[in-house]
Amino acid sequence: MMSRSYPSLREVFEAAIALGASDRGDFLDRHCPDPVQRARVEALIAADADAGEPLLPDALDRLSVAIGPARAAELLPPGSRVGPFELLEILGEGGSSTVFRAVRNIEGAVQHVALKLMRRGLYSPEAQRLFSREQRALIQLRHPNIARMIEGGVHESGLPYIALELVEGSTITDFARARGLELDERLRLFGVVCAAVEAAHRALIVHRDLKPSNVLVTEDGEVKLLDFGIAKLLAEEDESARTQMPAFTPAYAAPEQRDDGPITTATDVYALGVLLGELVTGELVNDGSDRTPSSRITNESPAGGAAATPITRRQVRGDLDAIILKALDADPARRYASAGRLADDIERLLARQPVSAQIPSRWYRTRKFMLRHKGGVASTVAFLLAILAALGMALWQARLAREQAALAERATVRANTTLDFIVDLLATASADLPKADRPTPEALVAQAAKNAREDSDLDPLVRAQLFTTLAEVARSNGDNRQAERLINEAIVHLHEQGSSAASPEWIAAMVSKGNLLHDTDRTAEADSLMKGLLPVLDGVDTEGAVSALLLYAATRAYADDADGAVEIGHRALKKAQRVFGADSIDSVSTAAFLGQVFSKLNRYADSEVLLTEAITRWRRLGLPRNETLARNLYHLARSKYRLGKFNEVEALYTEGNALMRSVGAAPYFRLSQGLRGYAEFLIDMERFDQAKAALDESRQIDIETRGAQSADAGLTLQLLARWHRERHELIAAERLYQSTHAVFAAHVEQVGLQWELERTRLHWSQTLIELGRHDQAAALLDEAKAGLARINSPADVGNADAHCIAGQLAIARGQPELALGEIDNGLAIVQALDIPDTTSEIDCRVQRTNALIALRRSREARAEADLALTRQQATNPVASLKLTALLALRARAEQADNDAAAAARSIAQARALAAPTILLAEQDRAVLGL
Repeated sequence: MMSRSYPSLREVFEAAIALGASDRGDFLDRHCPDPVQRARVEALIAADADAGEPLLPDALDRLSVAIGPARAAELLPPGSRVGPFELLEILGEGGSSTVFRAVRNIEGAVQHVALKLMRRGLYSPEAQRLFSREQRALIQLRHPNIARMIEGGVHESGLPYIALELVEGSTITDFARARGLELDERLRLFGVVCAAVEAAHRALIVHRDLKPSNVLVTEDGEVKLLDFGIAKLLAEEDESARTQMPAFTPAYAAPEQRDDGPITTATDVYALGVLLGELVTGELVNDGSDRTPSSRITNESPAGGAAATPITRRQVRGDLDAIILKALDADPARRYASAGRLADDIERLLARQPVSAQIPSRWYRTRKFMLRHKGGVASTVAFLLAILAALGMALWQARLAREQAALAERATVRANTTLDFIVDLLATASADLPKADRPTPEALVAQAAKNAREDSDLDPLVRAQLFTTLAEVARSNGDNRQAERLINEAIVHLHEQGSSAASPEWIAAMVSKGNLLHDTDRTAEADSLMKGLLPVLDGVDTEGAVSALLLYAATRAYADDADGAVEIGHRALKKAQRVFGADSIDSVSTAAFLGQVFSKLNRYADSEVLLTEAITRWRRLGLPRNETLARNLYHLARSKYRLGKFNEVEALYTEGNALMRSVGAAPYFRLSQGLRGYAEFLIDMERFDQAKAALDESRQIDIETRGAQSADAGLTLQLLARWHRERHELIAAERLYQSTHAVFAAHVEQVGLQWELERTRLHWSQTLIELGRHDQAAALLDEAKAGLARINSPADVGNADAHCIAGQLAIARGQPELALGEIDNGLAIVQALDIPDTTSEIDCRVQRTNALIALRRSREARAEADLALTRQQATNPVASLKLTALLALRARAEQADNDAAAAARSIAQARALAAPTILLAEQDRAVLGL
């Protein structure tokens, strides 16, 4: 048989690289007899095996020329212009590009960018078309941890360029080494990288070249990913172009990249695995050997070099080994399904929880449980640790009473009694028992309570504290009935012992009881309980006193006492800072909780201050990037949104949603909350396609996790109805309001959705008015007014909306005088609000304009329309549909006033906004001649 010939250098190289190193010599002897060509092939093989990206331009040029014809870029000197940018200096050079610091002037402002000028051109029209298409997608990619692409283009020489956000920082590996970061700190940084990669993947953008030089960390510790999607941006369709411009770095490339296989999100997961291994061990862990990452660490060469904080082999062995190796699996199907799943395992590792990369044996999960709780706060079955905490308190009391022999003896007896109790209890859960016979957490609680009741030698105070602890565990397990029995027993025992209202054990029992009442919709009882405790709390600086004040702030909020909730909340925060320290986890969590409470109370300025400070400290202290942080981001986004700081909102929702995706198994019900908030923002920005995508995902999560008729599903349906209404799709909106109403009506008593129910009635009635179904609208409006009277003060925004919608109904029925009276009542309420509601004000002024036109008071109608337009321009100038509708309204008023010239100007101004005609109301289209 004849041996196959390999006419091109490229074919020889690809065939040789697929062979083992020992077989390549014989292969080249047979198929590459030309010594010059063989030298080039061997140079290519050596470059492919190099652990780092080739950095020498001349060597790269030689190799590139060897692979195929290409035009090397002439180096442009500083001062040259590329597109609108002036090149200032070279920041760096790589194998395929030169990066310049560049600048341009935009309306008097100077913009500095990192301009990446590629070494090889896009000369064909098709290549340039593909480049333009991809850059448009990348420009829309927004994430706080991804360096923003500003624009791209093709230089007159045919060289493509990309202008990126200029990031000053060091590579993530250099940053970790220079700062001597501990392992947990490195893992948290890596978690940020994964969240950013996951966000891009959800935008259908794959990086393809993740490596340390593309992951920078600023001096403030902010992670920024560079060059996201640029490999795809520069990839041409024809085979020769791909050969001339490889879109990856060999040392970090997945096997499918080397084999020219399909590129998927799993390709980036592989690169993340290499990056994580290097961040942890200081070495590239995908060198083809079978060594585990932990085996690469020695005492003599800690991760990141001798100057770094040593990371021990013991820290990496086991879970972290498994995580890295799973990300590096040669089969993409066996890697993590997404960067978010990889981040999820990192979070679990940091929280000492079982990771998915390990085989989930019973012993493994038990060991992780013990590690997770060896010094932390309880969750589910953590009452064992809480009992140990009771032992610690008894020993602490013994030390305090050292000089008082009688008290010291009593406290020591308590400690020993508690210890004996724990030993006996743990014996019931012995690992020597068959697995099927080991007690469940609920059984252990029941057994512990039984032992506490029957043990006559147990110190009465210890018994009471154990009941309080067991009640908390039962509540965390969802067994509220058992929890209430236990906490009531604790209170009886404490009362019999004569415990004072200021004692730590009494406050702890009252907080436990209050939390239980609050959880079981008896908030008024919880409020009364905390109010009774209030007189003693000022003189007690303990963790229990902080918890009591926080609970009282929450119950005051539920009682609609916003001022009281804010005042009590600030007292709780000051006490937390005294008890725990201003930068402690507990103080930061307290501030964040209060920020969320204030956001729900519509105290947006207070909420913004508290949440901004809490999140800043959260990041600075390196606290876990978990669900709590995601909820804080949501509430901060909501507060900034209500304060009109629109340019700061999207990044917060984006980060929060990406984080929530990474911490919960999909579909995760808490993500739905963030998607709804984001969708509401997008609707106001009139970015309807993105809003619909967010709402569709939220709806799917609601159905899969809570059910199609759940309260959460109702909240999403309400926003979907609003989405259609804003687009003047009234039939679809009316149908969805009807569905929303049914869901809320079914849940109003259990979940407390009265306000949402009445708001749905208001918007549904407004839609019915516009559909001409006036009698149905009137009946629904009466129901809404009655409901609002039960839950709101007369000066609430809901009542203002009800008056203005009643005015709209009167106009539709030909009663403009009646309408004007209703609308003026509504406007008076809006203008008296402590917190302005511009949306309600504008809606009222639109209806007032219509009433004045009907009454032939055209001069006043013009002034009213002008005022509505001014309010809209001041609060949301990007909403072109709303602005167009308000300009059309003004034009109608001007026409009614016989001012044709003014009406023509308003019409021209409206048409210049180029709002989608199909989304305008029929009356507005007629006025504008569209």
